[in-house]
Amino acid sequence: MFKLDARPVFVHTPGAPYQPGASVIIHASEESGELDVSKHFGRHGVVEYLEYSCGCGQTYPGDPMIAVRFPAGDIEEFWRGEIRSEGGNDG
Repeated sequence: MFKLDARPVFVHTPGAPYQPGASVIIHASEESGELDVSKHFGRHGVVEYLEYSCGCGQTYPGDPMIAVRFPAGDIEEFWRGEIRSEGGNDG
């Protein structure tokens, strides 16, 4: 059985909805945990890493928290349903 450690995943992960380096757009408009997704609605960014061990109920490989780096350098984590692929091929 595959066991994850506490580090974020920065490499291609078969079965993950998005991969590091993918261009995405934030599309959700409801509040998600402590992050108010509506303030990010419509922002473009790049997937920085996948997080499977922050204790939010993630499952490997299909349901990670997805860290998105925005052009200003800030990084926020989102669920797969809160982002869309810029190319139109959702993960």
